[in-house]
Amino acid sequence: MALLGFDRVCVQQFETVLLYRNGRFEKALMPGRHRIRTGSRQLARVDLRPEVFRFTQGAVSADRFAVNLVYVVRTKIVDPRAAFESTQNYRDEIFIRLQSVAKAVCSRKSHLEIQMDHQSFGNSAQKAASQVLRSIGCECLTFELLQVDSTGPVAELDNRRMGFAARHSMMKEA
Repeated sequence: MALLGFDRVCVQQFETVLLYRNGRFEKALMPGRHRIRTGSRQLARVDLRPEVFRFTQGAVSADRFAVNLVYVVRTKIVDPRAAFESTQNYRDEIFIRLQSVAKAVCSRKSHLEIQMDHQSFGNSAQKAASQVLRSIGCECLTFELLQVDSTGPVAELDNRRMGFAARHSMMKEA
C-alpha cells in the first residue's frame, strides 16, 4: 500500500544513500527499505565496496636512483558523506593522493631497500596512505608493491637525455 506524499527507497547492502533536502544534508540511509517524504530532496548513492587501483609509476629513491614501480592498492570508503562532499570525484582524488604517497615513501628509502623489501615499503605506504585518505572519508586496506625496476642514478639519466637531445638537434640542423 502506497502512502501519499512518500516515496520508497531501497538501499542495497553494499551502499549508503545520502538524503539532502534543499541542498542540506539530512541523513544517511542504511541498507534496507525506507519511506521518505517527497518534495525538494536529492539522493546520492555511495558504493561502499572496496576498490582496487593498479599503478605503474616512476619515482626517485633517497639515493637518487630512478625507479619504476608497479603496485596495487585496495581502498574503502569509511565515511560516505565525507567522500561525497569533499571532492567532485573522490576516485580521481584517491588516485592522485596514492601516487604522491608512493613518491614520498620512495624518497625516504634507498633503491636497494625498495627492491629487496617490498613488504616494508608496502607497510610504510599503507600507513601513510590511510592518513592522507582519511580527510576524504577513505581508508587504505592494502598496498602491495608488485615490481620494481631500477633505471640508474637520476644524474646519469639526465646526462643521457641531454646528450640525446643535443645529438638530435645537431641531426636536425645538418
